Amino acid sequence: MKPIVVGLLGITHPHASARVRALREIENVEVVAAADTDPRLGYFAEKYDVELRDIDGVLDDERINAVMIHSKSKDMVPHALRALAAGKSVVVEKPGGGTVEDLLQLAEAERGVPSTQVVQVGYNVRLAESITRAKQLIDDGAIGEVVTVSARGAAMVGEHTTEHLNQPADMGGVLWILGCHMLDSLVHMFGAPESVNARVHKSTRLSDEKSREDSASVLLNYPDMSATFSFDGHDKLEWFESSRIFVYGTRGMLEIGILPQRLRVYLDEPAAGLAAGWTEWTESHFTPPFARTESNKFSELPELENISNFRTEMRGWVNSMRTGAPNVAPVSDALSVARIVDACYRSSNNNGGMANIVEPTLIEVP
Repeated sequence: MKPIVVGLLGITHPHASARVRALREIENVEVVAAADTDPRLGYFAEKYDVELRDIDGVLDDERINAVMIHSKSKDMVPHALRALAAGKSVVVEKPGGGTVEDLLQLAEAERGVPSTQVVQVGYNVRLAESITRAKQLIDDGAIGEVVTVSARGAAMVGEHTTEHLNQPADMGGVLWILGCHMLDSLVHMFGAPESVNARVHKSTRLSDEKSREDSASVLLNYPDMSATFSFDGHDKLEWFESSRIFVYGTRGMLEIGILPQRLRVYLDEPAAGLAAGWTEWTESHFTPPFARTESNKFSELPELENISNFRTEMRGWVNSMRTGAPNVAPVSDALSVARIVDACYRSSNNNGGMANIVEPTLIEVP
């Protein structure tokens, strides 16, 4: 079993600790070092028993063959390019960069490295068992031809005011940094749309124009189905607790919940081992809460308690490195998500007019 030795570039995103914990559950995997210019690195290193190093100290270590990147969005791709040049596999925290151009650079860099170097983006909501089961039912034709999809996502109330959601170099706010998860799940299940019509606005009673609140209503235009996505930044429930995807087909329907994971299936007739009528599956209600209640001293956002999707994500990354298994969250999908969000902002600036999902030529990496 190939040893996997991991270092971190950037630790101020709360997902950093979740991935460290998930990786350490996997046989013959070590997480040994972390680098960040943020003074909170010392606390993180002590809490999670990793060595403090600078970037060169991580990248020059020949024993380290994989790197996780949890920096500010604008620094994600520069870090990733250096890690790839040093021969490391990488996981880049979602959305994978600050702009579409960043994702284009990452995609171009991926094309230039050996297949043994796995470049994965940190989209793991798509790996929820509820979504995995639903996608299999769709792919198997259990609900017939999909004709309509309706999705909803939300951010925790007040999250849009945090430093994390207000980085000037990011192309957008909470729709880009957090709404991307549900859009990625739709891309994972149905592919990218051809265009969007969108309105992205601020709730003037709740925040001013300086905030990056990004409440959004989006039409995702596919050639043969209707899809909608709504998103806001004022949810009082747990993260993803109110997130839903409804899928309506010619022979049945699906209702997908993210936290706790739920799947309700209606079939006109038996299919895929399920009886006609309603079948419901719910993850145990006694799962850990999404976030820890204790204060987080390396990020302004809470650390995560429920890391079930991170376990699936990290096992996928390790398995791809060890066996060449398919990438569970490829750069190509992250690039599609970036293009969708960019099109949402362009459409909204045009009073909701149609904005094509532009696919420019991959740019050269300097």
